[in-house]
Amino acid sequence: MTPTPSQAHALALVERIEGCMSLVAVFLIFITYGLVARLRNPRNTFIVMASIANLGSSIACIIARDGLAAGEDSALCKAQAFLLQMFGQSDPWWAFGLSLNTLLVVLGRTNPHTFHALQYCLVCFGGPFIIAFTLLFISTPARGPIYGQAYVWCSVSDNWPNVRVFSSYIFVWPCIVGSVVLNFIVGYRIFHSRNRIRHLSNSIVVYLVTLNLITSVDTAQDSTKTAMRNAENAAYPVLIAEDFVTLAPVPYVSLPVPLHTRPTLGVLEASIHETADYCLPTITSNKPRHSTPRKRRVHHTIMVTRRVLSKYRLEDPVKRVYLRATLLFTFSVVVSWTPATINRFHSFKYGYSSFPYQIATVSLLPLQGVWNAIIFFVTSHKIMEDWAQDQRTLRVSRPRVATEEAMIRRLARGPNMGLSMLD
Repeated sequence: MTPTPSQAHALALVERIEGCMSLVAVFLIFITYGLVARLRNPRNTFIVMASIANLGSSIACIIARDGLAAGEDSALCKAQAFLLQMFGQSDPWWAFGLSLNTLLVVLGRTNPHTFHALQYCLVCFGGPFIIAFTLLFISTPARGPIYGQAYVWCSVSDNWPNVRVFSSYIFVWPCIVGSVVLNFIVGYRIFHSRNRIRHLSNSIVVYLVTLNLITSVDTAQDSTKTAMRNAENAAYPVLIAEDFVTLAPVPYVSLPVPLHTRPTLGVLEASIHETADYCLPTITSNKPRHSTPRKRRVHHTIMVTRRVLSKYRLEDPVKRVYLRATLLFTFSVVVSWTPATINRFHSFKYGYSSFPYQIATVSLLPLQGVWNAIIFFVTSHKIMEDWAQDQRTLRVSRPRVATEEAMIRRLARGPNMGLSMLD
C-alpha cells in the first residue's frame, strides 16, 4: 500500500524538518562537548557517541523520499537504507551500554571517570554495522534485494517483512528491556541501602539522646542528695534554702536526621526541675494554640509529602546525575521506538501500513538527536553555568592583570633608566 501524493508530501516534510532539528541538536552537543573540558565525563561521552549515530540517521531522514524517487537500485536508495539500518537502531544499544555502566559505577564500585570507549564502540556500532552491511548484499530473483521500497523511505523492502522485524526489532527491544531492568535494579539497590542507613542513623540518635538524658538526671539527683546530707551533719541548725536544679537542654547531636523523624507539630523541649523533696519532669511544646483543623490537615499533608519525597532523594551527586541521565536516556528511546514498533507489527499482521501509524513513526523516530541534546544540557547545566561564570571572571580580570603587569615592567625599567642617565 503506497501513500497518496498529499500523504507522501506530508511524510517527507515531517522527516526533513525533524531531521534538520536533530542535526542542529547533534552539532550543538559536539560544539559544547569540545569547548567545555569539564563536560568530558563518561556519562556525556555516552551521549556524544549516541549522537554520532543520530548524525547518520538524521542525514537519512533528510533524504526522505528522494531515495525512492531515484529508484530501488540507485546508490542513494542503498545509502539511505544502510544509514537507517546501522545508525537508526544505535540509540537502544547505547542506552543499554549507559545502563550497564551505571550499574558498574553504582553497585560495582567502578571508577565513574573511567570509560572503555573501544569496547562500547565495538558492540554498539559494530553490531548494527554487521547487520546493515550483510543485508546490503542479499538479493533473490523472486523478491529482489532486501534494501528497497518501504512506505516512508528506502529501508528493508516490503517484500521482506520477516527480515524487517528480525534485523531491527529483535535487537532493539532486548536492549530497551535490558536497560529498564538494569535501571530498576540500580534504583532499588540505591534507595534500599539509603533507607537502611537512614534508619540506622535514627536509632543512633535516639540512643545518644536517651543516654544523655539519663546521665543528666543521675548527676542532678547525686548533687541534691549530697546537699541534704551536708545539711543534716551540720553542728548548728542551718536554714536550708530550696535549691532548684534545672537541667540544661539536651545538647544537639549533629547527626543527619531525616524529615520523617522530626516532630510534626512543633519542637518539644524537655526540662526537669528538681527540688530537695521531689523531682518533676515537665514537657512543653510550641504548638500553636489557635490551630484550626484545616491548618493541621494542610500541615500534615506537607509533612507527609516531604517524608515521601525524602525517601526517593539520592544524596550522592555523582550517582544521582548518573541515574538521572540513564533514566532519561532510556525513556527517550522507549518513546522514540514505541510507535515504530506498533506500526511494524501492524504491517506484519495485516500486510499493510496505515498512514496514522507512519506519521507517528516519522514524528518521533527522527527526534532522537533532539532528545539526546535535551538530556545532555539538562544533566550538565550546573557545569555549564560554572564554566560560563569562569569565562566572565576571566574576561573581567584579564585587562586588570595586563595593567598590573605593565606597571610592574615600568617600575622595573625605572631604576635602570635613572642609572643610565647618571652615567
